[in-house]
Amino acid sequence: MYIQIEEVIKAAQAGGEVVKKYFGKALLTEEKSNAGDLRTKADTESEQAILAVLRQAFPTFNIYAEESGQMDNDSEYTFVIDPLDGTSNFVLGIPDFAISIGLLKGDVVILGVIYNPVLDQLFTAEKGKGAFINGRKIHVNAEENIGLATVSYTCGYNTTRQYSEGAISRLRDLGTKRIVDHWAPAFDYCLLALGRLEAVISKEGDLEDYVAAKLLVTEAGGKITGFDKKPVGGRAPDFVATNGTVLHEQILAVL
Repeated sequence: MYIQIEEVIKAAQAGGEVVKKYFGKALLTEEKSNAGDLRTKADTESEQAILAVLRQAFPTFNIYAEESGQMDNDSEYTFVIDPLDGTSNFVLGIPDFAISIGLLKGDVVILGVIYNPVLDQLFTAEKGKGAFINGRKIHVNAEENIGLATVSYTCGYNTTRQYSEGAISRLRDLGTKRIVDHWAPAFDYCLLALGRLEAVISKEGDLEDYVAAKLLVTEAGGKITGFDKKPVGGRAPDFVATNGTVLHEQILAVL
């Protein structure tokens, strides 16, 4: 089945217009699972704008959206939507956030669109066709020296502090140049695909944060495995994404 990526791009940009409208303004916030897990009307209105486009273009597809949940049409195709990944940054006025839309066929990611509306950076990937930023092909870097590597650590809201502190400590002991925690996972994977980061670690991540990103990274020449070094499906929450050099094995060894 041919999927029109242009319609998915249109949906992401529709969400982006909503987010840009509210960025920098004082908004009421709603706490979801904990104090760091927030929702604003920018999240909900962005999702509504995205869904309006996708439901018209792909009326028979399943939808999993962060704010409104799942709509099951008994299809083999499922859109996974994060209308504003990085809400905490958005609320603080930090322009490190993105709209993310991934398309699964079963457990395989076949299409991904991630859009940072403030920077106007549109990342796209289709399975077997490469990864792009604003239409220009991108590729992970070839850095092999852990002492020159920047690693993003991301985790779910339920990941224990003990685990996270231990993992970060071991990465520091490895000699990693810099470890970042941007609270905007989808955009960190874009930076990996763009050659700006060397690795992103996902521990108990949320589905909507990484589905599109997994395809973007692999289509940009990166490598993704579980902590056990085995391949992972599109829905697996625990994995390491890297530039595919010896850094991959070095990072896995301390996780």
